[in-house]
Amino acid sequence: MSLLLEHKGIRKSLEHLIVKDRYFREHFTAEDLAEIKHMQRPVSYEAFVRTIIGQQVSVAAADTIWKRVSKLVTPFTPENVEKLPDDVLRAAGLSAQKVTYLRSLSQALIKGTFNFEDLEAMTDEEVIASITALKGFGRWSAEMVLMFALARTDVFSGGDLGLREGIRKILKMEERPTEKESIVLAQRWAGHRTAASLLLWVLNHRAAPKAKPTAGEKIRNRVIPPPRTPKGRARVKTATRRAAKKAKRK
Repeated sequence: MSLLLEHKGIRKSLEHLIVKDRYFREHFTAEDLAEIKHMQRPVSYEAFVRTIIGQQVSVAAADTIWKRVSKLVTPFTPENVEKLPDDVLRAAGLSAQKVTYLRSLSQALIKGTFNFEDLEAMTDEEVIASITALKGFGRWSAEMVLMFALARTDVFSGGDLGLREGIRKILKMEERPTEKESIVLAQRWAGHRTAASLLLWVLNHRAAPKAKPTAGEKIRNRVIPPPRTPKGRARVKTATRRAAKKAKRK
């Protein structure tokens, strides 16, 4: 597998956005593209299984579960996976629902009702229609296949919370846009929406910069060192006694 940013069309889009788009230009330079660690997956059974595993879990959790599942059989094929008992798949970290989705995918491939080879020649919407016909694959899953397996250059997923939060940050919005709102907002990057998505994911996962304290905050939070001279220490003691007397009078 290679990095998705190395794909010729997507790389061209990334370079276009960080130079031409005023929002991305504020956050990215050519050197920052190295932050994009997303891999281009082959259009394969493995890629589809990983899409199932990645539904509604963090990237780290998905990677952990995939490592467990992929070690269960060799080679990792639909036929071999179908032989595994449900409890073995559950022990690897799959929910009961995802086990059902995995079996549905495996059976579709074994029966020939779904073929990976057909996807390459389809339009984006045809790919989405074909994939969403599989049990457990909604539009988000199909869009992830379009991005990460087929490397289509103009895909945006309004159902992805990370992308919607990225739009909120880059457009300096007070609230996260809805799915429909984010799709409309992303139209400003039409033709380059896969690259825009990669940049939005990076921006969303960057650590928030630490707020700089004001001058007043610096003074209030500063630790004042003790006086170094006898006279200085005497003045501190005098000031302390006066403060104590004043407190008693109150």
